[in-house]
Amino acid sequence: MKVLRILVLMILFFSTKTFSQSIEDIISETKLKFQNETETELKAKLSADLAWYYVQVNIDSAKFYGEKSLSLSKLSKNQTLIAQSYNDLATVYFVKGDYKKSLAFTDESLKLRKLLNDEAGIASLYFKKGNAYNKMSKYDSTMYYYFKANKYYESVGDSAVFMNLESNISSTYFSMGNYSKALKYLSKPLKYYKDTKQFLLLSNSTMNLGNIQLSLKDTINALQSFNKAIDYAEQSNNFSTLASTYNNIANIYTAQNKFELASQFIEKSIEIREKMGLDADLESSKLTLANNELRIGNYNEAKKRYLSVKSAFEKNNSKDKLREIYLGLSYIYASEKKADSLSYYHKKYLEVLNTIYKDETLKASQEIEVKYQTEKKEREILLQKAKIAEKNTIIISVISLLLLSVLLGYFLYSKQKMKTVQLLKERELQDALLKIETQNKLQEQRLQISRDLHDNIGSQLTFIISSIDNLKFALGNQNPKIDEKLTNISSFTRETIVELRDTIWAMNKEEITVEDLETRISNFIENAKISLSGTQFIFSSNLKSTQLKPFSSRDGMNIYRIIQESVNNAIKHAKATKIEVMIQELENQICIEIIDNGSGFNLQETEKGNGLNSIEKRASELNSKLTVKSDSNGTNITLDLKKELL
Repeated sequence: MKVLRILVLMILFFSTKTFSQSIEDIISETKLKFQNETETELKAKLSADLAWYYVQVNIDSAKFYGEKSLSLSKLSKNQTLIAQSYNDLATVYFVKGDYKKSLAFTDESLKLRKLLNDEAGIASLYFKKGNAYNKMSKYDSTMYYYFKANKYYESVGDSAVFMNLESNISSTYFSMGNYSKALKYLSKPLKYYKDTKQFLLLSNSTMNLGNIQLSLKDTINALQSFNKAIDYAEQSNNFSTLASTYNNIANIYTAQNKFELASQFIEKSIEIREKMGLDADLESSKLTLANNELRIGNYNEAKKRYLSVKSAFEKNNSKDKLREIYLGLSYIYASEKKADSLSYYHKKYLEVLNTIYKDETLKASQEIEVKYQTEKKEREILLQKAKIAEKNTIIISVISLLLLSVLLGYFLYSKQKMKTVQLLKERELQDALLKIETQNKLQEQRLQISRDLHDNIGSQLTFIISSIDNLKFALGNQNPKIDEKLTNISSFTRETIVELRDTIWAMNKEEITVEDLETRISNFIENAKISLSGTQFIFSSNLKSTQLKPFSSRDGMNIYRIIQESVNNAIKHAKATKIEVMIQELENQICIEIIDNGSGFNLQETEKGNGLNSIEKRASELNSKLTVKSDSNGTNITLDLKKELL
């Protein structure tokens, strides 16, 4: 039972609509055993089992027995039982949609699992943390914990959980917009679940396949995959996935302007999620239905639905959802010509956009400033004390000279002088500690800002792309000029997301190692290969990373941007069919060459654009030598950097 339990824990998708008689029988039998049992440890285990079974049936009952299990486990002082109780409660709150509480219980369980050296338990908790961060759209943390768990399950040869992790990694890559990697990681789980007839897991993976196909504009295959997912979900009573699939099909029909059909599928999704008590997903489905009613033009119905879910998202402070609600209500009140309501919700909409970073960033900056000013005043007081002490030394020395002798006076002066030196040393030590602490605070702030950029700006840009795509579907081919402009905006936004990720990558590091830089360049080249199948890309490097000093984050980013800009210029302007990037370590320098066989340009006659100006500016900041050669046979850009050894 424990092996199955760990596996299902990783999945966290349960049935809701037609519950098998066996689950009800198991719950009844377990409740009877629980009522008749007197030993604390056994009652704790039985209540933990009840929490687990009820997760598939009723979340409130699962929460009740999960809390009962934790209370009894603490009475028994059995650390393994306590860890399991925290684990079960984490599962309950995950399914309920309270991901912060789920993470809190996961961390409590993780502390105990580490003390018990329970590697399998630790790996399962890493998996659980990855799932929670995935739901919160914090994809860096998601991938970190998924790969930590993946390493363990691969090492012990646990194919079942390993395949489930591969499927989740695929889903995360999909959320990040990397569809090629999403398909790559999904292929093995799909085959494995089909061969082993694990229809519950197969339904999840098939639904994910449909999502990827839909994002690649392959609507026909996406609908086929969703219909297969429905069949697999019904065979395995996996109604959580069934509800999600209904919701996805509804989105397709909405984009095709088949609004009545779309509403039917959304309502099916809502019916399942209401029965199961999946609060977070349920409110999201209701919001989807409200958006659909708005597109149809049923403003009264849309307004009712927006207002019915507004309080739930305001309570959770879900900014992305609130943005949709406030924007939708603004449209409705504008159509009703209710200026006050329009003004109110439009203002709320702008507030949501403007407060994503403002409060936290300002607070962090103020805390650092207050701390710095306080320490500065303490240093000034210490310095004044040192000066006063030194003056007292002189006075004491004179008095001692008169009363005792020159020798005794000198001795006292020297002794006091040592105290002064000690005070000054203490001041220097405090200065050093303050500098370190300030640097740490600034680094923490930089990391916080980079996380905010990723989680908030990134999600906003993704929402913009989704909104543009929906608008294009809604407009159809009515106005080619508008369609072209929307396509240009969407492409520009996607490029902005890529540049944002590169900036976050540099912000998260104080310094960039040779391995970091080579990996980043390699990933960029690989992505370019995928996007442009007709162009040949070559990347080579002979840097000896163990001997070279890391680059500063600014220098590393400048090197990467020079290569990126050069390659992009070769693709967009020179129409090159072969592009080569070489990094060579010479005797006293590092040489970076970007060579293409494009049409080239005349350096004397061509006016420098933003791309070439940007390359020259970054090369200047690197204190490097930049050489650009170009003719009708292609372009060669060379960057010579001074080599710094460890």
